[in-house]
Amino acid sequence: PHPCVVALHNTYQDEKHLFMLMELVAGGELYQLMLKQGRFNEPKAKFYSACIASALAHLHRQRVVYRDLKPENLLLDSRGYLKLIDMGFAKRLAAGTKTFTMCGTPYYLAPEMIQHFGHDLSLDWWTLGVVTFEMLAGRTPFVGPDPDDTMAICRNINKITCNTPSAACDSEV
Repeated sequence: PHPCVVALHNTYQDEKHLFMLMELVAGGELYQLMLKQGRFNEPKAKFYSACIASALAHLHRQRVVYRDLKPENLLLDSRGYLKLIDMGFAKRLAAGTKTFTMCGTPYYLAPEMIQHFGHDLSLDWWTLGVVTFEMLAGRTPFVGPDPDDTMAICRNINKITCNTPSAACDSEV
């Protein structure tokens, strides 16, 4: 167990369902706090980013890439610490390997996932940067005029992160 990752206490199943008994984290989502407070000051953003970094480092020591970091997947505990929840996209990787599954939320996708280059544990550090930016700026870094335009978000990620011409950077997503 890790203090910044929600604990799974037990599992049960019947003929149709799988039940997971997890620790109660009753402080609400980081997302809701961000909606209420808007931008966070630097000390608060640093504290929350440190909680996330600690959780990711714990997963990475076990060779698990999380792949769905976003404010909706971070809950506040009774002491104000963040806990990472929802391991639905998490995947264990053998050392030195990559995975090619496209998954996650468009605002937080890393360029290597969009460009289908394969991704490894480093993908989670990209998304931590995006979440940290969002905490400080009050918006994600790659959103355009239409926040629901997924293709434009992916194009913005590619445009900003491609420093040299390549087929992947020049192609449409």
